[in-house]
Amino acid sequence: MEVLCIDIGKGTQDILYIDTNKNIENSIKLILPSPTVILAEKIKKMNEDLKIDGVIMGGGPVNKAISEHIKKGFKVEISENAARTIRDDLEEVKKKGIIIKESIENPNVIFRDLDFDMLKNIFTSIGKEFNPDFVCVACQDHGFVKGQSDRITRFKYFENKLKETKDPYKFYFEEKTDYFSRFDAILETLKENNYKGFVMDSKIASICGILNYAKENGIDEFIGLDIGNGHTLGVSIKDGKIMGLFEHHTRLLTPKKLKNIVDKLANGTLTNEEIFNDNGHGAVVLDSINPEEILIAGPNREMFKDYGKYAYPGGDVMITGCVGLYDVLKSIKGF
Repeated sequence: MEVLCIDIGKGTQDILYIDTNKNIENSIKLILPSPTVILAEKIKKMNEDLKIDGVIMGGGPVNKAISEHIKKGFKVEISENAARTIRDDLEEVKKKGIIIKESIENPNVIFRDLDFDMLKNIFTSIGKEFNPDFVCVACQDHGFVKGQSDRITRFKYFENKLKETKDPYKFYFEEKTDYFSRFDAILETLKENNYKGFVMDSKIASICGILNYAKENGIDEFIGLDIGNGHTLGVSIKDGKIMGLFEHHTRLLTPKKLKNIVDKLANGTLTNEEIFNDNGHGAVVLDSINPEEILIAGPNREMFKDYGKYAYPGGDVMITGCVGLYDVLKSIKGF
């Protein structure tokens, strides 16, 4: 069986193509610029009006590139589906001077998180058939409820999910969510291309990857940190179950502040108000733990290097989320 795991971040898309008959170390690995970076670079080189079609995808760099394009005096037209990449509230998109249309004729930019044609071309060039039995995707989606801060919307998902289960392998979606528009677009893309699979939050996928490393090294009780470019997620885990969780913005953290948060997460005194009032997303703590280790992943893991230990699932920190996705699939399918 062959499995495609793809973790789509702000800077990179990390890809692991697994043949289940081989060790994970012998899998095909690709670390490519993220789709939003690829399209942002394309737009920067264009000297014409933009006609954008496609579906919602990760924003950030591509949104900035569109704003710069408008400042240069170019017109931007975009389909309604693709426009939600910029903001879920379409009135806010219009305020930026972007023209939203029901359909776009002859688009010169296509929004999408998953580019299977690109992957097929890469695989063809190395003499490998691209034919995954399952496609597992991780990305980040704040969710959207009109009139509500996306910080609240995003964290309420974590909070409500923890009321259902403490198992991080259960934090996935196989069916349309109706409020995570980016997840829904990915699920629809999988369906259109006849691929079986699921989507989950990239931070939780990374935590599942850290859990893989912990299990391999006999660590039962630990704090897992994914210190990303945008967000830092911390989870306390005991015997494979989540005991507490917080999410903050990395730019607002210092090593000293993060250590204080981690200590409170471990001893069970961290509150939602403390994180939210500091412009983070929130915190929920079910119980205290006595961590054997603090295990760290993410592109800004160096921030906490003096307080913890780097996690290398599959021998490579860059595929932490992909390893997590694969473990979730194994949990779902029972193999």
